[in-house]
Amino acid sequence: MSEIDAGWAGTLHRLWSAAVAISSREQLADLVLPPLQRLPGVCAVWGLRHAVRGTAVVAYRWRGLPLTGERQALAAALAPAEAGPVRVLDPGDELRDLGITAVVAVRFDQPGTAGGSFLLAVDDTADLSFVSDCLAQVAGVTREAIRRLSGVRDEQQQQIRDALLAEASLQMDAVLDTEQTMYRVPRMAVPAIAEGCLVFVYADGKPQLRSAVHVDMRRLDAMLRDPGAVERLATPGEHAQELRARGRVIGLLVFLFDRDPERIPPAAFLRDLAARAALAIDNSTLYEQRRQEVVRMQQHLLPTRLPGVDGLRLAASYTVGDRVLEVGGDFYDVVVRDNGEVAALIGDVCGRGVDAAALTGMARHSLAALLQEGLSPLRALTRLNARLHLDGSWRFITAGVALISADRRTVEWTSAGHPAPVLMRAGGPAGRAGGGGVPLGVLEVPKLKPTTLELGAGDTLLMFTDGLTESRDPDGRMFEDAALGQALDRLRDAGPQALVDDLSRSAAATDDIALLAVRRDDE
Repeated sequence: MSEIDAGWAGTLHRLWSAAVAISSREQLADLVLPPLQRLPGVCAVWGLRHAVRGTAVVAYRWRGLPLTGERQALAAALAPAEAGPVRVLDPGDELRDLGITAVVAVRFDQPGTAGGSFLLAVDDTADLSFVSDCLAQVAGVTREAIRRLSGVRDEQQQQIRDALLAEASLQMDAVLDTEQTMYRVPRMAVPAIAEGCLVFVYADGKPQLRSAVHVDMRRLDAMLRDPGAVERLATPGEHAQELRARGRVIGLLVFLFDRDPERIPPAAFLRDLAARAALAIDNSTLYEQRRQEVVRMQQHLLPTRLPGVDGLRLAASYTVGDRVLEVGGDFYDVVVRDNGEVAALIGDVCGRGVDAAALTGMARHSLAALLQEGLSPLRALTRLNARLHLDGSWRFITAGVALISADRRTVEWTSAGHPAPVLMRAGGPAGRAGGGGVPLGVLEVPKLKPTTLELGAGDTLLMFTDGLTESRDPDGRMFEDAALGQALDRLRDAGPQALVDDLSRSAAATDDIALLAVRRDDE
C-alpha cells in the first residue's frame, strides 16, 4: 500500500467514525469536503443539495474554487441527473481555461429526503482512478450519514407531532362553546403545522367557512375575496382533510403551506389532527344543541310572565348553570289572591334530570294552586310535604313563600330550608331576612320557619336559590362570602329587572340560579 493509499485509509476511517456524531447536513459538508480537496490533483470540491422532488438545487457548498454566481448554473448542469456510479465528465471551456482537465462527479439519493451530488474539479496531475474510488467511498459515508440524520430527524419530528396532537386535543377539548372551538382549531395549526388553516362546516350539503387563520391575514383576506379560490379550497384533497365524526362528514379542515416540501407534515398526521378537530367540533355542537334544549325545557317549568300587581314591581331571572346538560329543579312563581294579597314563591328540587323536572313542575303548580285558593304559606307548604311523602319521593325541596299584605306594608316569609332572602332598604343598606326550617320531604311533619318583615316604600325583597350564593370565583370563594354584599351595594338604586339580571351575570354559576325581586312602589 502506498503512502497516499495508507493516508486515505486513515482518513476514511475517521470519516466513518465522525459521521455517526454529526447532527446536521451543514456539519456533514464540513466533514467530507476538506478531505476530498486534499486529494492530489483536486482543485475544487463542490457539493450540491437537491430538492426532495424534482431537479432543483437548494443548497451549494464548496472548497477551493468558489461556487458562486454563474458557476452555480454550471455545477447544476454538470451534476448527474440520477444516482449511479462515479462519472468522469468534460469540464467545459470555462473550467478548462482555469487549468481543470476533468470533473469527477457522483450523485447519491436517499428516499424521502434531499439527495446530493459531489463534483471534483481536477487538473492533469490527478489519478482519476484513485480520485474516483475516494469519491465513491465518501459518497457511501455521506449516504449513510444522511440516512442516520433522516432517521433522527423523523423521530424528532414524530415526537413534535405527537406533542402537537396532544396539545391540540387538550386545547380544543378545553371548551364546549362552538365558536371558541372553531377558533381554536386553526390556531393550533398556525404557524406550528402550516402557514394557514381554514375550517369549513357543511350546512345543507354545502361547505361554509367558519374560521380562518393565516400568518399573513391580509394575504388570506385577499384570497378569500375570490369566490373561485374559496371553492377550490373547499374541495377535499391531500391538504384539505375531511372532518369526520361519529361516522359522518361534518366539514373540511384545509391547510395552507408556504414552506419547503420536506417541512410539510405527512398526510397521516394531517388526517389525525383533522379527526381530533372533528370530534371537538362535533362535541361542542352537540353540547350547544343539548344546552339549548335544556334551556327551552327549563323555561316550560317557569311562568311565561309575571302578573301585573298594583303597588309592586316584580322581576325574575333564571340562568342555566355552565356545563349543565340536564334540567334543574329551581322554580319561582307569583300568585295574586282575590283579597289583594300577593304570594311570591321560590324553590329548589334536589338533583337534576327528568325526575327532578317532573317534581319541579308538580311542586310549583301545587304551591301556586294552594296559595291561590287562600291557604296560608304554612298550610300550603305542609300540604306539599304530605304529597311528597305520599308519592314516596326520595328527593327533597327547599322552598320559601313571601306573602305580601294587601296594603303592601308587611311580608310574611315562610321558609322550608330555603336560603334567607335579602331585604334592600330604600336609601339604606341591604340585610338578610330570617331563614331556617327543614326542606320538604325530609320529615313527615315539616318544620317551617315563619318571619314577619316590614316592607317600606321603595324597599325590595330579593329571593333566590342557592345557585347564587354558592357559586365560586376562580379562587374558590363563594359569591355569598366574596362579592354578594358588594354587588348589592352597587345595585342599590337599580330597578328590579336590572337587579336580578346583573346579579345572575355577576355570579360565575355552575348551578342554576333563580332570582325573584319584589319592590314596593314609592308612595
